[in-house]
Amino acid sequence: MPSNNIFERFNDEVHIRRDGWQHVGLTTYREDYYNELTSSTWNFTNPNSNTDDKGYLKSSSLGLLHRYIMGKWYGKDVLQDMTEHGYVVDHMNNIHHDCRISNLEFLKKAYNTAKGQMFDVDANRLNHNIALTIFKDFRTGCYQITIGCNDDIYKIDADRTVHHLASAKLLYDCDYAIVINDAENILRIYETEQQLDLGNNHSCDIKIQETEKISITEEEANHPIIFRNGIGYINRGAGNVWINSVYYDEGWTPLSKYSD
Repeated sequence: MPSNNIFERFNDEVHIRRDGWQHVGLTTYREDYYNELTSSTWNFTNPNSNTDDKGYLKSSSLGLLHRYIMGKWYGKDVLQDMTEHGYVVDHMNNIHHDCRISNLEFLKKAYNTAKGQMFDVDANRLNHNIALTIFKDFRTGCYQITIGCNDDIYKIDADRTVHHLASAKLLYDCDYAIVINDAENILRIYETEQQLDLGNNHSCDIKIQETEKISITEEEANHPIIFRNGIGYINRGAGNVWINSVYYDEGWTPLSKYSD
């Protein structure tokens, strides 16, 4: 029986749609399970919810999508063993229909509950100020905290040079729980002190991108996105436009990770 969903592949992502859905399901493409994935019908577990969260994606034949994907990437034996030892599959960005492998990680159930009550709430509340997201690069095993600066955030050098920040990325080669704690601290300090503290953490590398100033025409003044040479720039002056998330740098590793 054919699936009732519509599947679209964009590079290494699979988008899952269905008539009447407000959200697009996301997962990671891999040839060995693509036919099985797209032969099943996926539904939300709580479609009638009054909130934006409609629950998880589930198939009657393959089960919950996030567990299905983790079983494919880590192996069913690992998934079963982690489950028996009290781990659940955590959606790092707390978007339950985002089942890309970069958004999934094993986490002790107690930590998962605490994350949902603190970090996930804070990250959502402050998203229009600093869009902070955690990713895991499956191929390197490293985590990244990425930050999109919706507020006008800047740092000042010793010579008083002011640098306005567009985004920041922090690389981690440690336990996921430590990454969550650092992410929560970044949010807490920003909310209480209006400072983006990128120095007091357990990251092993950092990348910062400054904002680019471009001249705009009078006609472009109210456009949320300005394009130059095929590149889109967010126009902060237009209002009601912001970054939701900054994607991670695939393949980024600490210099010491593969050194002799």
